[in-house]
Amino acid sequence: MIRGLTIFTLCKRLPLVGSSRKQFNWAKSQLQFATKVPQKPCDSTEPIVPTTLQESDSKPAIDRQTVQLLERLSLVDLETNDALETLADSIGFASRILAIDTEGVEPLYTVLEQEKLSLREDVLNDGDQQAEVLQNAAVTEEEYFVAPPGNIPLETPENSLPTTN
Repeated sequence: MIRGLTIFTLCKRLPLVGSSRKQFNWAKSQLQFATKVPQKPCDSTEPIVPTTLQESDSKPAIDRQTVQLLERLSLVDLETNDALETLADSIGFASRILAIDTEGVEPLYTVLEQEKLSLREDVLNDGDQQAEVLQNAAVTEEEYFVAPPGNIPLETPENSLPTTN
């Protein structure tokens, strides 16, 4: 909401080019509002990730119960060695990211402040396009989309008891 008000405020003050589709070049304008995006590139010679954390050979230990929980939650089969190795690599990468010192780094909210954005007129219509929208659906039922079945649970192991609701 605030971003929309900011764009509206900027658009009222600055002349825009074009007819119904207007182009606004954020990079050439002077930003009148506070921004979290750095206006100049950072000149840093030190690596972002400390060298002690870049090449870590230790793989995280993942127990069987955790793997089964991840399989059930994500509906992904992790039984193969390749899948377990990819999982361990992903966890190792995430643990290296957590060790990065972000002290003094302001959060980045958007990277679009310096992009050339396409603006259009805000025209209201009644939205009576039901027939056109339903033509895009593969299957319909009485003026409704029919969605394919979603998350189908994996097969339960033979030795586990089924849960009752």
